[in-house]
Amino acid sequence: MELIHLQRLIPGDRLPSERQLADLLEVSRPSLREALHILQAQGLVHIKHGQGTYVQEPIVAQELRASMMSKTHGLHELFDAREVLEVPAARWAAEKATKEDIRHLRATLNQIDTVTSIDPIDYGQLQTLDAKFHLTIVEIAGNPFINQTLNVLQDVMKMSMETTLRLPGRSEISRVEHNAILSAIESGDGLLASKLTLEHITGARDTAISGAKNREEK
Repeated sequence: MELIHLQRLIPGDRLPSERQLADLLEVSRPSLREALHILQAQGLVHIKHGQGTYVQEPIVAQELRASMMSKTHGLHELFDAREVLEVPAARWAAEKATKEDIRHLRATLNQIDTVTSIDPIDYGQLQTLDAKFHLTIVEIAGNPFINQTLNVLQDVMKMSMETTLRLPGRSEISRVEHNAILSAIESGDGLLASKLTLEHITGARDTAISGAKNREEK
């Protein structure tokens, strides 16, 4: 589990081969197989015979996803949830972020810049990278439950967020706000990071709701 965390593996990612894992962890292959079967029983990995072992979304997150997908949620309540999860997480991330964490966040923003510089913009990829930036901040904050919950929430909101990023000027506004949030985290200013995160979510909320109203009127 520590290896999965250190390598920032996410659900769907494949673990190294059994031989590589045994060498890397300095354990025997029978011990490794036993550990992998325990993790599979806990719902943390999925062993596909002949293909390898893959990281799996925790059962709690799967149940939360199923519950959220089975109901209709308004944009207001979804953005309320983002505020509850992300605003304090930004403050905690500013207190805990390492140089490697900052490098990882900046790399994601650089990827966003690359995507937005190509015409036509791949908005699906842009939304994925946007979500990755926010999820990484929550991961740095160090609360696994909040991380899992936001992961599910981002999936539920995927369509509306991709539509929001398509609106004129929104991707540039997000770029500026993302960089400001990263600067606050890098400087260790938790209060500023949480304040900027709240402003960012509020702006995205207003844009998403305005866009939804415009689509209804048409």
